[in-house]
Amino acid sequence: MSTSTTARTVASDDAPGWWRRNRWAVAALPVALTLALVASGDRVRTLWWIHDLRVPTTGQVGETVTFRQQVDGAVGAEPVDVRVRLDRVHDAATLPDDMVLPAGSRAVQVDLTLSADPDIVLAGCSLAVRDAAGTRYEYVALGWGAMQPVAPCVPEDAPGPMPSLGDLDDELADSDSPPRPTTWEVSPVIVVPDGVEVADVVLWWHMPQYLELEAPGRDT
Repeated sequence: MSTSTTARTVASDDAPGWWRRNRWAVAALPVALTLALVASGDRVRTLWWIHDLRVPTTGQVGETVTFRQQVDGAVGAEPVDVRVRLDRVHDAATLPDDMVLPAGSRAVQVDLTLSADPDIVLAGCSLAVRDAAGTRYEYVALGWGAMQPVAPCVPEDAPGPMPSLGDLDDELADSDSPPRPTTWEVSPVIVVPDGVEVADVVLWWHMPQYLELEAPGRDT
């Protein structure tokens, strides 16, 4: 059974820029809620299966893994096709701006290298670390005073295309955003309790499929 950390959101002076960079994610919330309500009409057994991480694509330490999936969106299915390598998991030497760690916790930085066609939609990703017992500690964009990127798997300033929201696409398009590079690195920070040893890193777009990357030995 998995658990996730929860966040306390605190405003900062950088809020306007953050909202502009992540306006698509905010606009997508009503669509996500609608899809969730539609899904609630499915059978309980089906919901139990698809609303957790159950179908892994696994990678060993230092291995570059290809992950493919068809993700249902507001206007149809879109492909996820990406190559991912976990480079390092370590205590963050520098915290995200304005982050204040709660007592009894520490910040873990996850260094990833990813490659994908610039036209592939990847911005709807989620990230977590797990211990040997399978307890899951999820990445939180707005928490502990910090404002990290909404999508932990793409460059904040060049996230690439967003999932289509139909008629809203033209209004939300950012003509100033450069195309996403074919290969890039990200280093999101996840807050975990003191004493947690990270066994693996998990990355997903739509459950139950997910990418499971074995973590190297703890590096401080």
